Amino acid sequence: MRICAIILAAGSGRRMKMDTNKVFIKFDEQSAVVRCMKTFETTGLFSDIIVVCKREEREMMERKAARYIKNMRCIFCEGGKERQDSVANALQLVPDDADIVMVHDAARCFVTERIIRDCAASAIRCGSGVAAIPATDTIKRARRNVVKETLPREELVCVQTPQAFSRDLIMRAYAQAAEDGFLGTDDASLVERICDEVHIVPGSPDNIKLTTRADVEQGNDIARKQQASDIRIGNGFDMHAFAKGRRLILGGVEIPSEYGLDGHSDADVLVHAIMDALLGAARMGDIGGLFPDTDPKYKDIYSIALLEEVGNLLTKYGYCVVNIDSTLIMQKPKVMPYRDAMVENIAGALGMPRSYVNVKATTTEYLGAVGRGEGAAAQAVCILQKRR
Repeated sequence: MRICAIILAAGSGRRMKMDTNKVFIKFDEQSAVVRCMKTFETTGLFSDIIVVCKREEREMMERKAARYIKNMRCIFCEGGKERQDSVANALQLVPDDADIVMVHDAARCFVTERIIRDCAASAIRCGSGVAAIPATDTIKRARRNVVKETLPREELVCVQTPQAFSRDLIMRAYAQAAEDGFLGTDDASLVERICDEVHIVPGSPDNIKLTTRADVEQGNDIARKQQASDIRIGNGFDMHAFAKGRRLILGGVEIPSEYGLDGHSDADVLVHAIMDALLGAARMGDIGGLFPDTDPKYKDIYSIALLEEVGNLLTKYGYCVVNIDSTLIMQKPKVMPYRDAMVENIAGALGMPRSYVNVKATTTEYLGAVGRGEGAAAQAVCILQKRR
């Protein structure tokens, strides 16, 4: 079953009186559009994701996707005058063998894996799955400030995104709307015109759409609440001896030195400690089990590549890395001039903001094997969040 996602990110910040697109607003240091894409990626359901954006923002979107999205093919297209036009543009790029198409507004950046999975399951089972929550206010129909009728609240829902449909159904709905000149406010309103049943799945009150500045404040509260749920902590330690004729690789950076670290891989002691911390937090064993030194394919391998594999594994099982604090322990050479490059490599491999990674260095004041210059060690502590 192949599912394609369409993420609509060609909006503006007009109603917020902002000069920039609202999908670039950051919550917990990640932009709304990146939060959306990463949540979709974490489900493991999607082979392709089509990001609809403004022409002038495409390059920025491509950079963000390249940095943060590792397990989905990202396709980009230009938005249209109306939301419906943007979806129509994206539908032209949906792979022919896609079974389900799911449309989501990037401005709903607090969507959860559960909602996405439920919409997909409903679309697979029934042909449609639209997120919605029950209306809690009393809704009245009015004209010229005069109430005409009160609508039965038990029959009313507030519709959200994502909205998922079989590929054939949404394609026919958009073609019919174009032929009739019909303009709807969501995808379901187009499908309703050609299909008797559009199925609802439970959304969430937290699945808000960023529209006003008040929504940003509410979004900050939701981000803090999500951040506090299901936190895992791990620690890692590694140590390698120095050997002549080896390159010294630390944090993916080659550092000029007469001696390198001895090991089956590139012996990047810093990255090894970080990987063990991540695997420990996720209860997935350690790097010795995942990348055994008896396997020739890992001989002299670049450890940053292994870190990227660990990151992909964490994403597959729904984990998000929210903090890494690491310490290099070595007498020489001095490594702090290379710190920023190390942080860049580590954050890039894991698809996370640089601000989530900290690298420190210390000596043992000439005590022990490290103090005698016989080797180097590293330790790391990380925090993972299990996505909901």
